[in-house]
Amino acid sequence: MSNHTFTLLFLAPGMGIDELSIHLYERIDDASLMGPGSDGTCLLEFDRQAASFPDALAMALDELRSALPEATILRVEEYDLATMGDIAARAGRTAESVRLLVNGRRGPGGFPPAAGRLGARTKVWRWTDVAEWFDQTLGEPLSDTADSAFIQAFNDALEIRRLASRLGKRERQVVAGALPDRLAA
Repeated sequence: MSNHTFTLLFLAPGMGIDELSIHLYERIDDASLMGPGSDGTCLLEFDRQAASFPDALAMALDELRSALPEATILRVEEYDLATMGDIAARAGRTAESVRLLVNGRRGPGGFPPAAGRLGARTKVWRWTDVAEWFDQTLGEPLSDTADSAFIQAFNDALEIRRLASRLGKRERQVVAGALPDRLAA
């Protein structure tokens, strides 16, 4: 058994912080509640013993759903998106070094494509893609990446779950068709 620390971000409509605190502390003994924030979200930080991180997360998710069935669990809080500055800080490089890697002017090229933009000029990348590229392309494993791919997939699954109720039957079928056939296998 290993210790796993992680934070779940969720919404619990209709519950004040005092009521929510008492309710959760009576049902989940290895977590600390923070919030709600100005957007109504709460954070529940777990310090959980389990055989693996996925096991710890699955148990926590089940407990939170059982304790608060009306809650919307949004994601595992992590630093998934990264700007060039974030990449530089996390990789121990200068901003200029990362800019040159991104633009293919240094290194072997093939830097992962940006996942999107924050405004007109600021690109963001998925940390999982960047960390994998540093490891596989440059031979520089980055220390805080052990569960990044799992967390990204897990958060994407939570997002699909959250949005599914807004989709019509055909739209849900198309989304399901984009998932791997053997996802559960």
